[in-house]
Amino acid sequence: MGSPGEDSTAGAGRMGDAAARLGQDAAELARHEIRAVRDDLVAGLRAFGAGGALIAGSGVCGLLALWAAHEAALRGLETVMPRGRAAALLAGVYGSGAAALALAARDRVNAAARAAAEALEKEADDLRPAPAAPGPDSTPGPKAPDPGA
Repeated sequence: MGSPGEDSTAGAGRMGDAAARLGQDAAELARHEIRAVRDDLVAGLRAFGAGGALIAGSGVCGLLALWAAHEAALRGLETVMPRGRAAALLAGVYGSGAAALALAARDRVNAAARAAAEALEKEADDLRPAPAAPGPDSTPGPKAPDPGA
C-alpha cells in the first residue's frame, strides 16, 4: 500500500494530462474556426474581384462601342443641327449612360461587400460565448427567512 500522498500525485498527473488535452483540443478548434473564416473571406473577395473585372471589361467594350457610335451619331446629327449642339446632345447621352453603369457597378460591389460582412458577422456570432444561465440566487422574488434569526 502506498501513502495518501502518492495517490494525489497520480491524480494530479492525470489532471495535468487532461488539461493539456483540453488545451490542444481548444487550439485545434480555434484553428478550424479561423480556417472557416478565412475561406468565407476568400470567397467574398473572389466575388468582389469578379465584379471588378466585369466592370473593367464593360468599360473597355463600352468605350470602343461609344467611340464608333459617337462618330456615326455625330455625323447623323450634323445634318440636322449645328456641330456644337450635336456634340452637346451626345455628351448628355453619354453622361446618362455612364451614371447608369456606375450605379450598376456600385450595386454589384456593395452586394459582394455585404456578403463578406455577413460571413464575418456569422463567424463572430458563432465564436461569442453563450450567456450564462441565471443561478438560483439571481432570480427575483421573496427570499426565504433566515433560519438563524
